[in-house]
Amino acid sequence: MSQSIISKYFENLGGIPRDFDPNTVTRVMGFFNELNLKRTYDKFTVFESDTDEMIIGNHLKLFSFCEHHLLPFYGEVAIGYIPSGKIMGLSKFQRIVDRFSSRPQIQERLTSQVCKFIEDLLNPLGVGVVVRAIHTCVFARGTQSSQAEFTTNAMIGRFREQQSTRHEFLSVVMSNGRNQL
Repeated sequence: MSQSIISKYFENLGGIPRDFDPNTVTRVMGFFNELNLKRTYDKFTVFESDTDEMIIGNHLKLFSFCEHHLLPFYGEVAIGYIPSGKIMGLSKFQRIVDRFSSRPQIQERLTSQVCKFIEDLLNPLGVGVVVRAIHTCVFARGTQSSQAEFTTNAMIGRFREQQSTRHEFLSVVMSNGRNQL
């Protein structure tokens, strides 16, 4: 991406060309490089395990760009799965979210991609993913609804088939409780 493209974008946002900081190009390119590292991350460590209870990662951070307007959306993701002989390293919960959210996206597809990735990686007894996000395209333009939050979910295996499993997962995810460290 060249300085002229970033400079033109700056002007289209209403910036005054004489105020354009040339270091902005370096910062923007650094941001794009950081996003590229997230989407190309591929070291998803898997361990053999006899654990058979639900594992949940909650309050995972989400930052992406709406592919319709190229405006940010952000929020939290919760992922739960029931192992079937394999578990993943706990830091991989966030890595998976980053991998799929670091490109222009729609929230519904992102939710399904995270769920499918875990299914393919671990072949668990079930996977549940809940994404709650605020879309700046909703409050910055159009309806300008500043309080709107959107929730999507994807459930497979026991999370879809067994209401008690789904309820257990959703009760943890939606409790809004956080550990105080």
